Amino acid sequence: MKTKTLIFLTIISCLPLFNGCSLFEPDDAWLKPLPPSNTLPPATQVGANTFGCKLNGEVWLPITTWVDYEAGTLLITTEKKMGNTSSVKLYLKNIYKQGVFYIGDSTINFTRSTYVYNSKFYYTDSIYTGQLFITRFDTINSILSGTFWFDARDKTTGEVVHITEGRFDNKYN
Repeated sequence: MKTKTLIFLTIISCLPLFNGCSLFEPDDAWLKPLPPSNTLPPATQVGANTFGCKLNGEVWLPITTWVDYEAGTLLITTEKKMGNTSSVKLYLKNIYKQGVFYIGDSTINFTRSTYVYNSKFYYTDSIYTGQLFITRFDTINSILSGTFWFDARDKTTGEVVHITEGRFDNKYN
């Protein structure tokens, strides 16, 4: 009789440990799906360190992104190495506040964007241009966020790429 009572009391005393738990309903935090690799990151303004765009209609997500800002000069450099190396770069000067900025010929406006794929270099110029929209320019927390688009041409082949729905939300150096 003492053994049965001891077992019963042990079971009863352990029940609070299982309160709210079920062997059949696992914690779903680990079950949440990762964002598909064919979707762009959300256009946020919190310094989430994200970057993405569409390249000729296909989602392009970099492996690495560097954002440098100093004395009005913004340089965003991204790179993707999966089989073939490709990169997107945005280079603009005279950026001191939120707003809309022209991307074009670096000899005129000190701005340029490029897309590089292996040995092909696509550049913006006076004909193939774009725009950068800075939606958050926070010098206190070192956060730059925005959206962009641009068209760029390979000077050797004449081939044009269309970068659309670009977005970034990064802390800068």
